[in-house]
Amino acid sequence: MNTTTASDWKARRDGPEYAGTRARLVDAAEDIVRDAGAAGLRLDSVAEAAGLHRSSVYRYFDSKEELLTAVVVQATMRLGREVVAALGSDAPPERFLVDGLAMALASIANDPVHRSLLSPTASEAIARSGGRVLTEGLRPLVEPLFVSAADQGLLRSGVTPDSALAWLQIVATGLLRAPAELRDPAELVGLLELMLVPALLDT
Repeated sequence: MNTTTASDWKARRDGPEYAGTRARLVDAAEDIVRDAGAAGLRLDSVAEAAGLHRSSVYRYFDSKEELLTAVVVQATMRLGREVVAALGSDAPPERFLVDGLAMALASIANDPVHRSLLSPTASEAIARSGGRVLTEGLRPLVEPLFVSAADQGLLRSGVTPDSALAWLQIVATGLLRAPAELRDPAELVGLLELMLVPALLDT
């Protein structure tokens, strides 16, 4: 009698090969998305590029959307590190929020990974999942900012890190879906200063 369950078959997060193998899969998937777009992501191609069997992908990811989310998170975090380096770690929260978001949105709009999720030629399935994937990709970039602002008492009364993050993700996703709004960085910074900072921060 076979008593193996799905959880037994999944790779163990505390296993010695887990982090390295998962990273290889994400790197391989990102290369494919950059070359062929999100619509061109095929699990067999990812496995082949990573030197693994196709079934191995499912040991680390439950679905193609989960793998795509990991790709977007990785790409977004890389852009985020570039933004933080450009602004400097001692920039005040409102500058991180305004200048950081404007820089991040401009970078995301020009990044092939993010752009493929918003392309008019993306499949219906990609279009449906694109918003969720972008939202999860933005989370690790901005969540620490709001937690830090809350710890310093800088968030407006009634605003929590979770509610600030949810609202910002809606705004950012809307801006990314309207690339014309991102063409003038100075105008975008002005709008963010006028609308975003008073909505979230007690400054």
